[in-house]
Amino acid sequence: MKRVEITPAAVFVAALLLAGCGAPAEPAAAQPVAGADGVTDLVRLAEERAVLSDQVAASKFGTGKAVTDPAREAVVIDGARADAARAGVDPEWAAQVFQDQITASTQVQNDLLRQWAAQPALRPSGKPDLTTIRPELDRIGTEIITALEAAEPLREAPDCAPTLDRAVATESADLDQIHRAALDEALHSICAR
Repeated sequence: MKRVEITPAAVFVAALLLAGCGAPAEPAAAQPVAGADGVTDLVRLAEERAVLSDQVAASKFGTGKAVTDPAREAVVIDGARADAARAGVDPEWAAQVFQDQITASTQVQNDLLRQWAAQPALRPSGKPDLTTIRPELDRIGTEIITALEAAEPLREAPDCAPTLDRAVATESADLDQIHRAALDEALHSICAR
């Protein structure tokens, strides 16, 4: 039988290897996901726009005014396309996101108008003027373009949907059912499916 000689160097190497085997692996530092801040901003802005839809609905309640305004909606969507192109954002993506925002706002308005008709105690006490609400909608629209630009790196990534879900969970905790459903609609096109 051949005798194996163990040298001090071999003992040292074995000790180093064994020491590493039992040690727990260092957790990888959480890497920021490119575009996550933009997605979070989009959720915040969509929520803000959905809540602002209450005032739009209140301005129309009892007036017979239609909830939808196709001419105004076309101007908003065309403006979003143009603003997106100037910002280097896919204009069709921006147009779809803005269409989703409009659909969500329409949903809130219709839901509230039905609720107010059925439950007079919940009716708004005043009628806001749409001319004072539109500048807020325009501001939100401008910020949405900026957020789309920031979110674009994440749009088609596998991390987009989980990042969006986390942002929605964080940002929408205080929303009622009407506004939560609208938020889901408003964010439908953020991530490529």
